[in-house]
Amino acid sequence: KLALLVLALVAGLLFFSWGVKLTHSLFTPWKIQTNIHKKYLWNGEFNLNLLVRTDKTSILTLNPKEEKVIIVNIPDETFLEVPYGFGSWQLRAIYELGESQKHLGGYKLLADTLTNFLAIPIDGSLDLQSLSPQKTTVEIVDTLRKNPFSMFNLLSDLKTDLTMWELLQLDFQLSKVRFDKVIELNLDKLGALDRGSLPDGTFIFTGDPVKLDSVLSDLADPVIVEEHKTIAVFNGTGKGQLADKWARLIRNLGGNVIITGNGEETDKTKVTGEKSATLKRLQQVFGRGDTKDSPETSYSRAHINLLLGEDYVNK
Repeated sequence: KLALLVLALVAGLLFFSWGVKLTHSLFTPWKIQTNIHKKYLWNGEFNLNLLVRTDKTSILTLNPKEEKVIIVNIPDETFLEVPYGFGSWQLRAIYELGESQKHLGGYKLLADTLTNFLAIPIDGSLDLQSLSPQKTTVEIVDTLRKNPFSMFNLLSDLKTDLTMWELLQLDFQLSKVRFDKVIELNLDKLGALDRGSLPDGTFIFTGDPVKLDSVLSDLADPVIVEEHKTIAVFNGTGKGQLADKWARLIRNLGGNVIITGNGEETDKTKVTGEKSATLKRLQQVFGRGDTKDSPETSYSRAHINLLLGEDYVNK
């Protein structure tokens, strides 16, 4: 009896250890760690915006409420303003630039650059550059949509900061998307980019925010659009135009920004206001911060208030 008891105890400990490891593997990034510092798990409640790297760079937006996928293709020749004081670079060079900076990394620098350019939050990355033969993002989505189990065939080639749980959710949601709900947007062909050249004659594309926002209107999150919560954005730093910059992103999310202005200086960005799905999403994007209203936001007419701090000056 004692031997059976010890054996049962050992077996129980082994199963417990296996369960802990399995749970841990489900909720940790698959293969790569990035400096994006995402502090939330995607559960299908909101749109999911992913940076996708194959032989080209794309943004994949999955809209689970409307069971729709939008793929935004960005030409390598696009000339972009890179945050953190790096100046302007062609898209094709930004990942390697980030990899040369240990405190940033290629994925973070590329994600932050495209967040500024397109004014949409990026929730994670999928890197399939090692996939052989190479496929476009549309072809990969089509494969996953037709055969959900093909995700397991991609895992050996896939580098991502999504967890296995998020990948399974993504796989499940893609399987529900009809072929006519997969929309591909090529920014150069849609007239959202202007043609130009550098002083040395190098051909480039440049982007106009007004043109881009009109083309990317389908990326708005229907959950946020339907709630129609009013939002105020305040600049709590000495850097000009910061409120307008991030108000653009909130509008592209589908948010109803009614106020932009200056607020009391603060080191850390905070989002406060009426409990809602919109508040939850904005806290995912900008961080929760202090839950107390500042003097300016406490008298705001808006349902939700965003006070931008010094942590957003260089982004």
